Amino acid sequence: MDDLIAASNLTRYLKAWRAARGAALGLGRALPQKDVVQASGMSEKWYRTFEAGLPVKHDAAVLQRIADCLGLAPDERMTLFLMTMGVPSPQGVTLNLDDPELLPVSWILDQQGTRPAYVSDEDWNVVAFNQAMGNWFPWVAEPDANLMRWTLLHPDARVQLESWEKHCRVYLGMIRMEIARRGTDTDIARILLAALEDPLISGFWEEETTVVSNRDGHHFRVRVPYNDNKPTDVISQVCTPAKFPSLRLVFLTWGEGIDALEILGTTGGQ
Repeated sequence: MDDLIAASNLTRYLKAWRAARGAALGLGRALPQKDVVQASGMSEKWYRTFEAGLPVKHDAAVLQRIADCLGLAPDERMTLFLMTMGVPSPQGVTLNLDDPELLPVSWILDQQGTRPAYVSDEDWNVVAFNQAMGNWFPWVAEPDANLMRWTLLHPDARVQLESWEKHCRVYLGMIRMEIARRGTDTDIARILLAALEDPLISGFWEEETTVVSNRDGHHFRVRVPYNDNKPTDVISQVCTPAKFPSLRLVFLTWGEGIDALEILGTTGGQ
């Protein structure tokens, strides 16, 4: 009974999505199956079987091509993956920073005041940050700013992140999990390849198989020029907007017992 319901729903969804796509394209009818067949890279027989809800072999790349062809919204794309593979769709939808629905994210950053905060995408590209983050870590304003690239490859990271080796090992664990989720044809995998040219990082990579999903609640110490290189203990808080699951909102905070003015310093940038 459960299989029958699932098959029926998949068929209904795919037909409805073809109808909606045809309307969006002004065709006056549903998007023809042959168009989806061509986009999928599979045979006509394969797609007819797939749309009928019958078992066929497929992978994430095929489903992504079908979703792209049908113009599926993120929620619809996730539904397609959940119904066929039992897992959410890999992210990878192009992020439009001009999307009005992203404005609240910018407001949240600005409302942090003197506390550094930023937004990164699934490859840890920094896509937005507040003034405090720019003061503490000016590299975020550079073109193609990327947290992993900076941490693993930039010499400043080894000075500004106390116990850099621990940071490096944790970040490698996060990259392992991302590769398991999305494969090796990604920006973060290419950053990893560049980092592995460093014998030290290559050694860390070979030594461990640790995987890490996130650094939410991580306590660490930084020494940044903005604060006269004084040791500053911070806590990273990581959030994911429900509407934009490929984004990470990261806030650097500190305990109530710490003097914020002392942390932020009274020189340089004040």
